[in-house]
Amino acid sequence: MLLQTRPVFRVLALSQRRFQSTAPRARIIYEGGLSKAAKVMKLASVASLVGASAAIPFFFLGDSDVPQAARTILAATTLGMTGSSTAIVAWALKPYVTAIRTLDDAIGPQTPLLVDTMTLLAQRRRRLVFPEQLAPATLPLTSWMVREPSDELAAKAQEILSLVNGRTGKVAVARAGDVFYAHTQGELGTEMQQIIAASPCQHTQKAD
Repeated sequence: MLLQTRPVFRVLALSQRRFQSTAPRARIIYEGGLSKAAKVMKLASVASLVGASAAIPFFFLGDSDVPQAARTILAATTLGMTGSSTAIVAWALKPYVTAIRTLDDAIGPQTPLLVDTMTLLAQRRRRLVFPEQLAPATLPLTSWMVREPSDELAAKAQEILSLVNGRTGKVAVARAGDVFYAHTQGELGTEMQQIIAASPCQHTQKAD
């Protein structure tokens, strides 16, 4: 029985090695300069909201001459101000790009990119996108808006997902309308310049 199972293990090991050799390897080409500060701000804003929510019952405990209506107004004001500040921080930092990775050596319009942003709780959110989808965005605190991919790119994205998921963390395909904010001004690395040159942003500027 042992002799029969050994070839099976050899086949599995060989298949795993073949998968590792054919699966693309992501290399980082951009890191957001304010990534650590953005993470701290997100966590601090959520922590303040949790703390304010936990403190609400204390507004109604104990003996005091303060009317119940005044306590309610004070508690609602405290929670509302904390909640609104948390919502503003979440909205402002939602599109902030903490890192970009590429799966190819050369960067062109159809080079697969893995773009990292953060969730409300500052967890990594990684999405797959191609430079030719990165159209200029007009919203505040945004650089790019994702365009609808062609049928060819959509098929290519699904093929890439089957290779990278589990190796580079959980990856999802960027949806049309998603927005990203990256530092695209000032001194940029070579790869970042190539991404900008391959995106519709650069094509629009040249047409003007």
